[in-house]
Amino acid sequence: MNANETEARRLAMLQVCDSVFPVGAFALSNGMETFVQRDMLRRGGDFEEYVKNYLDIAPYKEIGQMVLAGKYASDSRMRHAGLAKYLIELDELASALQSAREIREGSERMCSRLVTLATQMDAGQAQTSDGHRSDGQHSDGQSSDGQRGNPQSDFAAAMHGSAGNGITDATDSSANANANATSIAKASTASSTAESDKSGIPHADDREHDIIAVHEQGTERHRLQDAADGLYGSPALAVYAELISAGQCRGLHPIAMGVYAADHAPDIRDAAIMYGYSLLSALTMCAAKAIPLSQYAGQVALHNSFPRLVRAVDIAMTLRPEDLGISGAFIDIAAMQHETLYSRLYMS
Repeated sequence: MNANETEARRLAMLQVCDSVFPVGAFALSNGMETFVQRDMLRRGGDFEEYVKNYLDIAPYKEIGQMVLAGKYASDSRMRHAGLAKYLIELDELASALQSAREIREGSERMCSRLVTLATQMDAGQAQTSDGHRSDGQHSDGQSSDGQRGNPQSDFAAAMHGSAGNGITDATDSSANANANATSIAKASTASSTAESDKSGIPHADDREHDIIAVHEQGTERHRLQDAADGLYGSPALAVYAELISAGQCRGLHPIAMGVYAADHAPDIRDAAIMYGYSLLSALTMCAAKAIPLSQYAGQVALHNSFPRLVRAVDIAMTLRPEDLGISGAFIDIAAMQHETLYSRLYMS
């Protein structure tokens, strides 16, 4: 893995941890709103203490679940069946440990959205605001050049219909003609490639990865390393999605983040720190609206939490499944009380 691919993988993880990634994280306070209405969170110092207490239990809750899932999915010795078995067990355990209904259901919704969007990004089919997809197709099936549908599929369908009308010979002739044309095109391409090699002129594909720097002393050519490898394809996340579809897993967001990190992030620990930051960032935004808390005080509390966040991740990296859920009852109780609050800004 070259340096550019490492950075591209880190960006892929940053994207799913970003506050604008549409999974609904900022609609959940995970019980914090209860503390606000109980008048236990009133100012920046109270919130900073809350974050400190939250990070004391996070390794045994969301961060620990995410790390374990990431370790399972990134283990090169793990086969498909073995990974499925461990994910089912972890999903069952994490679901049972999450006693608050609102947090559990919110985690399931976030997981569903993450899986859906990650699948679309892998397939290059994410919709843009103007109705286009990154694969050149419009949302209505029309290609960017004005044609609708898949020409190859349409051609195949037409040929299938023609065969039913007794003109299979014409189909075969057309197929042979297309095959001959393809062979000619390949031969032409090979010929032009060979000529390009002899002339010393770089190919178009080669020039795309080169930078020409012109100085007074001369011209320099710099070769760029590819950064796209590892950005597409989520085999571990696909396994988890299959288990969810089959009803063998409920589908929890921390576990989905862990297997996504195994597919795309350069390192599980690095990914867990990013994931932990996304959790704290969401709490900070919730506190800013619910307490209310100034953006300045919120950012100071967030910044002061970084050493504890790294420590929490390091603790999570040492845990086993039986270590999960050993603390955090006060947050679970607050989350359950949130279900009956008279007025609420958040879904949990």
